[in-house]
Amino acid sequence: MSKALCTPISAAVLSLLLASAAQAAGSTKDIVLDRVLAPVATTATATTQAQDAMAVSVLLESPDGTLTPKGTNTLFHTGDRFRIKVIASRDAKLSIYNTTPRGELKPEPVWQGTVVYGQETITPRLAINSDSGTGTEQLHFVLEPAAAPQGVLAWLSNWFDSIKPGANKSAATKDIRLDVQNTPMATYTLNPNGQGLVNSIRIAHR
Repeated sequence: MSKALCTPISAAVLSLLLASAAQAAGSTKDIVLDRVLAPVATTATATTQAQDAMAVSVLLESPDGTLTPKGTNTLFHTGDRFRIKVIASRDAKLSIYNTTPRGELKPEPVWQGTVVYGQETITPRLAINSDSGTGTEQLHFVLEPAAAPQGVLAWLSNWFDSIKPGANKSAATKDIRLDVQNTPMATYTLNPNGQGLVNSIRIAHR
């Protein structure tokens, strides 16, 4: 029987079933857009809406002032000027934190603001210079959880710990597992287990 399951016909059928299931479930992008744009109209949607979602575009500014949207997986460079556009699935505080090329997470946010459900939020112009030394610097865009008993910085540190190779996926970090989909113009992030989101960009310094 095991050999029959491995025949080309069975493999083709299995492949078709998996593809159909993926299409029915929708991509991360589709799910995020549904969360951030569809109105919360009924109690039945409350559970899914509690699963945080956000779409982020880095609006890279050219010398003539033109803004070009980029996904957060784009590598940026010293002196690049940009704004961050965010649309999220709930009202929340949005904070931007910085990790230096030495791997130091700075406790003070670079910028803080608020997002309103279903409305675009665009930050003021940001630019990262090479004051922190050579290497790769990071900016982290944090949609803060509604409740972080030990503070958002501790929550963010727990998130970083949870994605390290060989990390123990404990109960403390089970609610910050993320699904991410990048496109050339935006990045779509979903927390299927709870609240709180993190998305980061890298800035290369020479």
